[in-house]
Amino acid sequence: MLSFKRNKVNKMILPEVDITKTGVFISDQERLHQIDLLNLTNEDLRIARQLKPTVEKHIVEVVEQFYASIETVASMKELIQQHSSGERLRQTLRQHVIEMFDGIIDDTFIEKRTRVAKVHVRIGLYPKWYLAAFQKLEHNLIEKIYGLELETTLERNVIDSVKKLISFEQQIVLEEYDQFSNQLLEQQQEKTRMYVKNVMGSISSNLESHSLHTSESVETLIASTSEVNKHVKSSIQDAKGTREASEKGYEQMLLLKKHTNEINEKTNEMSKMIHALDASSSEIQAVIEIVKNIAGQTNLLALNSAIEAARAGEHGKGFAVVADEVRKLADQTKKSVEQIASLIGVSSGVTSQVVTAIQDIQNLVTNGIEENERSMQEFENIGKAVNITIQDFQEVEQRMDILSNVVTTIGETSEQLKQAATELETTVRKF
Repeated sequence: MLSFKRNKVNKMILPEVDITKTGVFISDQERLHQIDLLNLTNEDLRIARQLKPTVEKHIVEVVEQFYASIETVASMKELIQQHSSGERLRQTLRQHVIEMFDGIIDDTFIEKRTRVAKVHVRIGLYPKWYLAAFQKLEHNLIEKIYGLELETTLERNVIDSVKKLISFEQQIVLEEYDQFSNQLLEQQQEKTRMYVKNVMGSISSNLESHSLHTSESVETLIASTSEVNKHVKSSIQDAKGTREASEKGYEQMLLLKKHTNEINEKTNEMSKMIHALDASSSEIQAVIEIVKNIAGQTNLLALNSAIEAARAGEHGKGFAVVADEVRKLADQTKKSVEQIASLIGVSSGVTSQVVTAIQDIQNLVTNGIEENERSMQEFENIGKAVNITIQDFQEVEQRMDILSNVVTTIGETSEQLKQAATELETTVRKF
């Protein structure tokens, strides 16, 4: 059993131990600065060395209290069972805590704490549970220090030294957490960078490819719209030519209508004249019959006169000559009248044919006028349709101009997109 000395006021003091080998034996300047900031002095290490027998005496109890509190947390208990056994961890922690009070900080001390810290990180012990657990360990150790009933100033110095050692221990472990977090962060950043690079590279490649195809499509579309616009303009010119032709056709139909109407009027007049001629022929025929009757009667009278002249003998010779001349004249008149009647008969037949022909002509003219009216209506409809077509083509032309402007704008945007894709590809390669 370790015994403690009491001072004059009946207070315990730390036992005398070999403190010749205590101190800081490292050359890492950053660690030295860290120890300096903690104000962890050689005196603190000597106090720790003097406290070591007390720690060794109570280490089993301290560690048991530590794990009793730890195992109340289900996740912590599961973590312990998953990676080791409770007894093994208790043994490791007992040795670890005792070594804290050797009063020596050298490279071996740092390496052991670093190794333990890496184990904590590897098994997934979160910093909050580590800090809470070490706070419990610190509390248990200080309780044991209070139990020594040290002189007040000494008690405060001992507790302060223990807190400095535990703080230094925690800083070493937390540094590993930081390094691990930084490594994870760097790995994640690298992973993210590679992911972004791959994704953006794929996007930029696809963008460049699409922009290239889009540019080619736009160029084709521009050429197509230009060609369509030419065809539209040509169609407008053709439609205007058709409209002019239909207008001329309409004017020709008006002129034809006028001439047809004139022909109709003339044929009507001719028909009237033929009818009048036919009526005159009938009247002449009647006169001819009268003349034929007169010629017959004259011939009969001339025959009677010749008979009477023959009866008169010598005195009737002169009268007989006259009667004979009269008879001859009557015969000649009869023959002439018969010839005229024959000619008038022929003329009547021709007149009838002419009347029929004129009626046929009038029918044709009437039909022609009707057809002309329909043709004029058709030309008028064609003219209206052509005007509508021209308006439609002009509207299409306007829309094609707008479309051409839009396509040109798309082409410019596509070119800008292509340049942006190239720049993005370059940036991704540098990323």
